[in-house]
Amino acid sequence: MTESTRPRLQKVTDVQGVSRSSRTRIAVFVALIILLLVLAVCRILMCYSTASSPPESKTFFNTSEEALGCPPDWEKHGGKCYFFSQTHEIKDWNASRKECTDRNSDLVTIDNQDELKYLSVRPEGHYYFLGLTYSASEEKWKWINNMEHSTDMFNIERNYSDYCCAVVGRGKVETASCSGSETVRYMCEKAANILEEQKEN
Repeated sequence: MTESTRPRLQKVTDVQGVSRSSRTRIAVFVALIILLLVLAVCRILMCYSTASSPPESKTFFNTSEEALGCPPDWEKHGGKCYFFSQTHEIKDWNASRKECTDRNSDLVTIDNQDELKYLSVRPEGHYYFLGLTYSASEEKWKWINNMEHSTDMFNIERNYSDYCCAVVGRGKVETASCSGSETVRYMCEKAANILEEQKEN
């Protein structure tokens, strides 16, 4: 190999070294750009999904007790609406229940102590049929939703064998004739509804 060819080979080697260094830098640069693009896309997707779905707190507010309403002439307590009849006409338990179902509701079932307290003192001077009757075949008190009455809520004593219905009023729950009387009326309940609140406004 002559002297004149040696520097040329050296120069070619130098160019290849620079070329490899540039390729490495470009590869790192492209990798960084791809990484930034992936992060940007992820960020956009996260923002879009958050914006498209309503916040949980807002959903809760819309269905909270304050947002629920009752029809005119009904009273709201807890998440329920109550209708207390004012009629003086004597109605038996079955007729009373029909009055409620005609109003898209049913006779009252008591779910907790707060509801019991509210209903016990609310109907002043009257008793109101409950959705609770005595099953002679099963020898137990059952609600209209087919749940067995729990004595943890309140006790019922059958003072008369023909008193197979329960009434609430004057601060207590008592047995009564299912045929009704001048002192017994009906009351209905149904769940409070967001649509009723909108109608009121």
